[in-house]
Amino acid sequence: MQVEDILGRHKRLKDARRTWESHWQELAEVMLPRRADFTTQQMPGQRRQEHIYDGTPMLARRGLASAIDGLLKPKTAKWFKIKAQDEDLAEDEEVKRWLEGAEERLYRAIYNRRARFIQRSGEVDDDLVTFGTGALFIGEAKDLDRLLFKSFHLRDVILVENADGEIDTVYISMKLTARQAASKWGEAALGDAVKEALSSKESEKQFPFLWCVAPRKDRDRGRRDSENMPFASIVIDVTAEKEIEKSGFHEFPFAVPRWDTTSGEVYGRSPGMIALPDANTLQQMGKTLLVAGHKAVDPPLLVGDDSVFGTPKTFPGGITTFDMQAARDLGRIPIEPLQTGSNLPLGREMQNDTRDQIWAAFFRNVLQLPVDAPRMTATEVLERKEEFIRTIGPVFGRLESDYLAAVVERSFMILLRAGAFPEPPEALRGREIQFDYASPVEQARKQIEAAGAARSVELMGPFVQADPSIMDNFDGDAIARDTPDIFGMPSKWIRPEAAVAELREARQQAQQVEALPEEARAGADVVQKLAQAAGAGQT
Repeated sequence: MQVEDILGRHKRLKDARRTWESHWQELAEVMLPRRADFTTQQMPGQRRQEHIYDGTPMLARRGLASAIDGLLKPKTAKWFKIKAQDEDLAEDEEVKRWLEGAEERLYRAIYNRRARFIQRSGEVDDDLVTFGTGALFIGEAKDLDRLLFKSFHLRDVILVENADGEIDTVYISMKLTARQAASKWGEAALGDAVKEALSSKESEKQFPFLWCVAPRKDRDRGRRDSENMPFASIVIDVTAEKEIEKSGFHEFPFAVPRWDTTSGEVYGRSPGMIALPDANTLQQMGKTLLVAGHKAVDPPLLVGDDSVFGTPKTFPGGITTFDMQAARDLGRIPIEPLQTGSNLPLGREMQNDTRDQIWAAFFRNVLQLPVDAPRMTATEVLERKEEFIRTIGPVFGRLESDYLAAVVERSFMILLRAGAFPEPPEALRGREIQFDYASPVEQARKQIEAAGAARSVELMGPFVQADPSIMDNFDGDAIARDTPDIFGMPSKWIRPEAAVAELREARQQAQQVEALPEEARAGADVVQKLAQAAGAGQT
């Protein structure tokens, strides 16, 4: 890819996205003010909430972003599992333990405080629920000793889809000081303007750079060096129109979650867009009710002409002198509040209705469904969880695919190439693995299935009493071995199948001996001891 082609394509894509930017600006102003610089330039530290009269849209946005973190990727629970794709291999105890160990190492690497996953993914969650699109980079730190996650302002990110509707190209605009650029890429690689700033003691002057990550068309598939990897990475000094770094990635290094997509649109749509009309209305209501409240508490005054000496003193302790004759003529004191006819209760009612609409757009009523209320029966709890899954399940299913899968699979491959895992068992080498996402949403789905099984057994209770052989239709071992997945229990707490078989055989032999007459039982004990002694002698 030539520098001119990259810069030209980026400019065309940026121009075509202007409509989105004005929409995002309007969303940010009422829901995420710190991002409200898509079409206007803001100074660092500048106040950005002067025109907000009601914080409900910001609270609703924060609530949904927090719910995404808690439901999709909670730090307090394992939200992904690694399994062998082959079902028979997946039951191998040695393979299961190796994969469980790999899960633990991967989990620790993602949540390493220096990897910054919690902070950066939280910023992406905010962008996702507000604008409908987020961008998270999954890579390695400069010293290659840990994972490193980065988020980017959507203002600086341009996305491109491939023919299958997947994001496979990202352009990121960056502004770095001359000193930062020299530290990152080396002074020799930079353009003349940046070098001049470094030499003239203007090292804190900022310059624009463009980073492009895209599929590499021309490459030698037999080589695995940085310039023949599947995805090209090119950094350009925009001022000098000069390529200053060229490398590559084994996998697409970005997770680009989109809340909702529409055919023909690259960028996602969000709950914030649904709430935007009500959010704007709420700000106008807040402003109007604030003015009305001021008038009700400190109303304007009616003062008779030439009946009051000087200006009425409305401050505490103020004394206003008026003409007694004017008061006698009027039949009242010649100062009274102006009745504006405001209806504050009606205004508050309308305001609360609008707030409820905003909360609904951000799924507040849905996200509160799984809570087990006091005195709820097991059936009622199950029904509420089923309603929760029906409503929120499709949305979170998309996020698991585009968001969590990209984070986990890319992180796993980075650690695998770095040798962060022990040698896998012989049976697993060269075999495919898969990632399952055990988020609370998925856990709720599995628990619904388990509850359904329990209800089925309960329903058949009377029939089982009449014919106990009915229980032969149920595979108790299979149910027991699925329990760790259903309730998040470590698989190492379950005995290997071979150990279970030995335990049952020993129990059966003990029961058979117990059933023998006393003389035969004594002989069996002698035979058993001789067999044990013979086995010890052979070892």
